[in-house]
Amino acid sequence: MRRLPIVLAAALAATSLLPASAMARSGEGTGKTRASAKATSGKATFYELQSGGGNCSYPSPPAGGLYVALSRAEYRAAAACGGYLTVTGPKGSVQVKVVDQCPECAAGHIDLSRKAFARVADPGKGMVGVSYSRAANPRIGKPLSFRVKEGSSQWWLALLVVDHGNPLASVEVKSAGGTWRKLARADYNYWIAESGAGKGPFAVRVTDTRGHRVTANRVRLTPSVVQRTTTKMY
Repeated sequence: MRRLPIVLAAALAATSLLPASAMARSGEGTGKTRASAKATSGKATFYELQSGGGNCSYPSPPAGGLYVALSRAEYRAAAACGGYLTVTGPKGSVQVKVVDQCPECAAGHIDLSRKAFARVADPGKGMVGVSYSRAANPRIGKPLSFRVKEGSSQWWLALLVVDHGNPLASVEVKSAGGTWRKLARADYNYWIAESGAGKGPFAVRVTDTRGHRVTANRVRLTPSVVQRTTTKMY
């Protein structure tokens, strides 16, 4: 499955924690990276993904190896997937991508990749106090990609959106000559049209939680293939 626990048993013995302390069009938005004003004080452990990109279903972990799994409450049935956190610990700060869920974590407990944990604390400590906040408009440096899930057809469609930066608010598809159809997000981060959307290719309209909206064209009904585009969220 998704998780290879590394430090959880040892970490339970750790006790030292920090104290609690109008819709934009494509190309609009500041493009600046900034943290949300409200930070959460909590704790962090670390783990390594065994394969793939965790419960968010990404084909692979981020290239830099900086990622995080969130508690069930903060994962929010995949609504947090693809967003970024800025995490600060005893040694400094790191920006990590949300790719996974940590079922055994309580709210306020985040599970970092080992590489990310080493940026903020000594891995030998197992568990440390951290503060973290959502990053706004993180710099991705890549355009959107899409992956059609295995088993998809003109009668059932599941679509994954990759490299969007901020968490997503909605995904819609439209076939040639058709109307926009809103998809439903599954808790494994694919966007589903239960009765399908036709044979494609599709225009895909993506809206994030900060109001950026873009449309990518000619996304094919080709399962298991990562389709890269030239369209960026901001």
